[in-house]
Amino acid sequence: MMRLTLVGPSEDGLHLVVEAESGDRFELPLSDELRHAVRYTRPAATTAAPAAEESDAPTLSPREIQQRIRSGLTAAELSELTGASLSSIEKYEGPVVAERRYIADLARETRIGRDPSAPQLGDLVTDRLAARGVDPESVVWDAWREVDEPWRVAADYRVSGRSVRALWTFDHTARTLTGEDEEARWLSETELLDVPIPRRHLSAVRDSEKDAARPLQATRPPAPTEPVPLVDQDEAAVESEAGEAEAPPAVEPSHTELLLDDLDLRRGTREAAPDPEDDEDDDEAFEGFGPARARQAETGFGHPSGRARGADATPAPAPVTEPKAQEPADRRTSKRGRASVPSWDEIVFGAKNDQA
Repeated sequence: MMRLTLVGPSEDGLHLVVEAESGDRFELPLSDELRHAVRYTRPAATTAAPAAEESDAPTLSPREIQQRIRSGLTAAELSELTGASLSSIEKYEGPVVAERRYIADLARETRIGRDPSAPQLGDLVTDRLAARGVDPESVVWDAWREVDEPWRVAADYRVSGRSVRALWTFDHTARTLTGEDEEARWLSETELLDVPIPRRHLSAVRDSEKDAARPLQATRPPAPTEPVPLVDQDEAAVESEAGEAEAPPAVEPSHTELLLDDLDLRRGTREAAPDPEDDEDDDEAFEGFGPARARQAETGFGHPSGRARGADATPAPAPVTEPKAQEPADRRTSKRGRASVPSWDEIVFGAKNDQA
């Protein structure tokens, strides 16, 4: 009988290459019958040697094996690290491997954000890696944990021929993920913020150079240099009633009018400025209190204040008003039985007019 020695599998992986003592090589097809014969038909001599080797190998408790497997080791790595037989480790690794797979799937289904419609981690990673040209099927997910530490979830993939790992810390009870490196944060970050950031409102800022050269605009027109002559109180009342009936456009009051308004508030009667067309003395400027006293002495106190007319002065025609505008005048006449209010002359000159 020719004795053959196993060389190894063929290049296509479908045959076993064996070599004779003469150096000739042969290929033996890998059939189911061959696999079955190699697996179950073993001589007693061949099984005795491995049994002796296993008896000399160190043994690990089931709890220690599961803790090591849960921390991220494989059965082969644990066997190589501790020297324990592979078969003794594989007996207890099944439940722990299933637990790690379950935690990894749970992390992929965790939503990033508090919104119920927020995307899941697995969907975000797939979309982000697709932009890099990474096949989603090539991503390998894994989970592990050390004793008294939280779970860690990793996604391993290749980008441009180099291996890349993204690592998260996963709280499986609260279903929260925290990226531990830049790769994980880039894959799981979203534009949806849990807490809105307050927006800063824009406000006008003064340009010191331009505003300094820009002239300031007055908010009130300057007061007239010449004071407005005084008018008769009775005519002022009639003219004010006519002005209200005609509803002229509003004019911003001058400095003198503001002074008159202040006096009217104290005595309860408003004295309006005369119409320039009704009084021929309107063009004369008020020369101060001295000329006014002289003019008062010439005309006497028989005339109303501020109405010293000459003999050739013709009275201005009374403005035509609607009957409705006469009603306030009638009410004003009905109140003349009361005590008179001091006039402008009484306040300025300290004199009292004699009513005719």
